[in-house]
Amino acid sequence: MITRIEIDGFKSFLDFQLDIPPFLALVGPNSSGKSNLLDALGYVRSAGWGDEEPLTSRRGRPHELFHRVGKGRATSRFEITAHAIRQLGDTLLPQVFGSGAELSEDGVPRETSFRFKPDSAVAGLPRWVIDQQGKAREVLGQALQELVGEQAGDLRLGRLLYGELSNWRLHQPDPKNLRSRSSAVSDGPLEPGGGNLATVLGRLLAHGAIEELLVDLAALIPDIAGIQPVLDDRYQEWTFDVLVDGQGAVPSTLLSDGTLRVIALLAALHDPDHAGVLLIEEIENGLHPSRLAELLRRIQERVTDLSDPECVHRPLRQVILTTHSPVVVSELYRLRPDALVFLDTAVRVDPDHDRVSRVTVAKPVRSEGEPGTFVSPRQVRKYLSAVGEVP
Repeated sequence: MITRIEIDGFKSFLDFQLDIPPFLALVGPNSSGKSNLLDALGYVRSAGWGDEEPLTSRRGRPHELFHRVGKGRATSRFEITAHAIRQLGDTLLPQVFGSGAELSEDGVPRETSFRFKPDSAVAGLPRWVIDQQGKAREVLGQALQELVGEQAGDLRLGRLLYGELSNWRLHQPDPKNLRSRSSAVSDGPLEPGGGNLATVLGRLLAHGAIEELLVDLAALIPDIAGIQPVLDDRYQEWTFDVLVDGQGAVPSTLLSDGTLRVIALLAALHDPDHAGVLLIEEIENGLHPSRLAELLRRIQERVTDLSDPECVHRPLRQVILTTHSPVVVSELYRLRPDALVFLDTAVRVDPDHDRVSRVTVAKPVRSEGEPGTFVSPRQVRKYLSAVGEVP
């Protein structure tokens, strides 16, 4: 679970910090930096977990990842630091992951060394998490000693130290992929594009987890009475049908994009084997506004409540989403205002470096604070009234 991110010199960010709760909605217009923040988290994940090349797997060419200036000396280095908490048994261990890149003398981007350490900066975390840090480090130390004694390879050591990063997953389902057959061999989480949705549903059925998913699905789409994953024994591939009142079994190939998107998101949220951080870009895409409010309520029920010490006995779940939907703002303002952070851009003048550039700024919802650093409840209500939403 991610608790804080610090970004300097990456895309639209300069000297940027943001505390991240278990449920976060990044609100803002196009080009405000919402996608860039998810890209920053993806960069750290790739750098530490090693499943992708950090510089070439991001949106844009490698040299376009560096902050661009309107005037003055261009940035030649960026740093991204993510604070997180890792679940180890019945303890939570604060950790810090960091990476970045710099331009060589010939202007070629080079990745800098990946950084990892236990986190001593625990400001903002609940008291009970801070109090059990010593126990969490003991658990980690014992696990490391066991692996060293077994002469475990770098892969197993990396999984122990950096395993939290593997739980950060982008959710960008493509309806075409959601309709497709998928191999029964895979036991991994839902892929970013959703190509293994049928397999995930088959695994949820086998583990008895699909019934809870159906409760949420019926609340969102009342006509749906069930989901039937179907295994083709000959080809060892999964497909699935949806039971619809008055229609019977409807194959996934005939389902609407919106229905498929809802099923995919609920499958990711209910997966008992792969909890972690779900990064959802523009959650309103392909969904009818009437379903959004209920979907947000269902998400809130699934994310971890860090104020409850008993949460260590359940898999940690976090959702970070981007949106420019007034429906999302209205529902979260009513339901969970601390989950709302508005992103916008502002011109920053840096006299020390004779630099002028446009940067992303984050404004959480607060009743008071430094001017320009927050959005007041009155401003939220004014915004919602202007777009026809009743706050």
